[in-house]
Formats: sequence, C-alpha cells, structure tokens
Amino acid sequence: MIPQPFLNTIATKHHLSKAELEVLSLAMEGESIGAIADLLKISEDAVRKRLSEVYHKFQIVGRGPVKLPQLQRQLMKQYQEQLKAQGDLALNISLGTSYHLTQPQINNSMDWDGAPDVSVFYGRATELALLKDWIVNQGCRLVSLLGIGGVGKTVLGVRLAHQIQEHFESLIWRSLYFAPSLQEFLDQLIKVLSLNKETPNLNTVDQQISWLVSYFRSYRCLVIVDGFESILSRGKLAGTYREGYDNYGKFLKRIGEEPSKSCVIITSREKINEISYLQGETSRVKSLKVEGLGEDARFLLKEKGLSAEENWQQLIEDYRGNPLMLKLVAATIQEVFDGNVKDFLETTFFTHDVTGFVRELLDQLSELEAKIIVQMANEKEPIILQQLRENLSGVSSQDVISAVASLRQRALVEKSRDGFTLPPVIRATLGNGYHLPN
Repeated sequence: MIPQPFLNTIATKHHLSKAELEVLSLAMEGESIGAIADLLKISEDAVRKRLSEVYHKFQIVGRGPVKLPQLQRQLMKQYQEQLKAQGDLALNISLGTSYHLTQPQINNSMDWDGAPDVSVFYGRATELALLKDWIVNQGCRLVSLLGIGGVGKTVLGVRLAHQIQEHFESLIWRSLYFAPSLQEFLDQLIKVLSLNKETPNLNTVDQQISWLVSYFRSYRCLVIVDGFESILSRGKLAGTYREGYDNYGKFLKRIGEEPSKSCVIITSREKINEISYLQGETSRVKSLKVEGLGEDARFLLKEKGLSAEENWQQLIEDYRGNPLMLKLVAATIQEVFDGNVKDFLETTFFTHDVTGFVRELLDQLSELEAKIIVQMANEKEPIILQQLRENLSGVSSQDVISAVASLRQRALVEKSRDGFTLPPVIRATLGNGYHLPN
C-alpha cells in the first residue's frame, strides 16, 4: 500500500495535474471507474481520459485493464526502493501546517482491550452477512449498529470483528463507557497505531483527526467504538451530545466523508446525527438497526434450561427477543418456578431485574418524551399523532413529531398501521408503580 505523500511527490516529478493525481490516488486505493466518477462527480469517460494521461506520463504501455496493474507495480517498486534508501519515509501531513512524521510501521496487531467474550452466540447470520458485505466488499468506512439496550449490539460487533479481522492490518476495540474526551480517545488510537512512537505536534483535536485520516488512507484498520451513548446527553432528544463532546461529531464526519481503506464501527443505543446525514444506498456510511433475536432466542432459552417449550414463543414476543431481558427473566424462572415458563407467565410478567433495567432506559428521556410515554400508557389502543398533539396542549406539532421520532430511535415506541403504541415491557413498567422523572 502506497501512502499519499509518496504519490504526491511522484506525481510532481511526472508533471501530473491536480485532477490526474486525484484519479490516480483513488485508482491506487482500488476504486473502480464508476466509483471514482461518483466520488469526484465527473463522468466515467472523464475518469478514463485522466487515467490515460497518467499512463502516458508514466510511460505505461499496453491495452485496457493491464495498464493499471503495471502502474501499481512500477509505483510500488519505486516506493520500496525509496524506503530502502532512506530507511524511514517522511510523511507530510497537511494540518494547516506541514508536519514531518516518521512513516508509521504497519501494525499487524489486534488490540481487544475491554471487548467481551462471545463464545456463546445466537443467530444473527443475516446481520453478519450484510455487515460483512458492507465492510469487506463495498468498502464502507463508517458503520453504526443501533438498538435498544440489551439487544446485543456489542456481542454482534465482537463476532463481526472476529470474522473480518483477516481483511485488516490492525484492529482496535475501545469502549466509551467512561466517556473519555475526544482528545484522550484519539490519543489512545494514535499510540496503538504508531506503536507508541512519538508523533510530534499533534497537540489539538484537529491535528489528531488529520493524522488518523491520513493513516486510514494508507492502511486497512478496523476500529470498533462501543457504547457511543455514554457521550450522549440524558434528558434530551436522542442523539444529543453531552456538553463538551460535540467534537466527536467532527471526527465522525471526517471519517465518513474522506477516502479511506479503513472502517470505524460504532455501537449506540441512540442514533448518531452525523451518520444519519451521511448514510445512503450508495454511500460508504451505513447504519444497521439491531432487532431482537426472534426465533433464535429459543437457543438462549434452551441453554438456560427452561421447560414448557410451548410457551417460549409468548415469552420471546413479550420481551421482543431482547437477549439481556430474556437472560434476566430466565434466571428468575429457574430460581422461583423451577424453569417452567408456563407457571411464570400464569403468575406474573415482570421481574425485579427487568424492571430495573427498563427504568434505566426510561430515565434517559426528555421531558416531552416522558409526557408522550405516559399518554401512550394511558391508552389501551394505538394512538395517532393527532391525538397526541391534542392531548399535549401548548406543544407544537413539530416538537411532538421530533419527540416521537426520538422515542422510535430509542426503540421505546412501536408503530403499526393504527398508530403508535408501547412494547409490553415498557407498558408493564409504567403500570408497576414507576413514575417518570420530571
């Protein structure tokens, strides 16, 4: 893999124009003619014309598809010769000023600090296949795994990373559970990727981001950032950053927008605005909403040793296949009902552990979201937006819509043809003496 600074130098030597260098850089990253045209917003014919000029200036002969491999071999040979002659290649990273850094060594390391064990894993074949296609085949550089707490985003992220790690030179797993500042977080990444060698003059967040963006352009790195909701605000609509953490958005925006050989995967209970804006069918930024296990939850209940299998489906549906909630309730069923699901369902629906977990989710809500949840809990049938607006006097339609959308993002409200309603676990919690915070 040839770093961009070397391409810049060699392009100057061969008198390439800026437009020709852009096409060459993307072609060296493995981009197709169509992808380059999309990225540069030019026609495919224009891409071919610029490449033809590049081949001419590098004296590449031949026809059709054989030219690019010839050029790649030529450039790689020159790059290796320069490395051998100079030892370390100076990297010029444009951070508003020129910085000379020692060429990073390829890390070839896997840093799983804080990642959980996933030796027990249920289902998710469809999700894994889709994510692998996005990252390995389509070259996505920013992917988010979104879903309610306990649904299995972290476990899915670990299993995915294990399955695709062979496609990357470096892998770093990091959790935001303790809410590090962006500068602290980026400093950790840079130390791992630079093998703890000194990286001078990376004193600001912008400089750190630029260093990483440059590194990601040259090397294939997989970075998994778990628990993004830890830096989001309580008591506000989903996706709102805590005070002092807005610059994480700048980091994600640059990762999502700039060409890269690497991929950053985010897990979060809430949507991430920068990813929502950038994602699309043809974009290299994607989001996957992680749902419950569905039928695969039966493997979990079987592993927990539960009986009365004819009642398992009701339990799975009531808890929406949420692995953590099912594990919590399974423990009580074993301890109190000798593992009999039928006896449990005939006696109660909730357990203390599940109630505590759901209350934690509800405590994150904004004041308006809390009011809407209460309104829905008072209704036996699904409620439509017009009813909500009428019941919430003094609240604008736009605010109601935003709050409902936020609740949907949090997976705390469900939508059907007849309107909006609450999942059984949320309704049961509100009916079990729990009062939302004011």
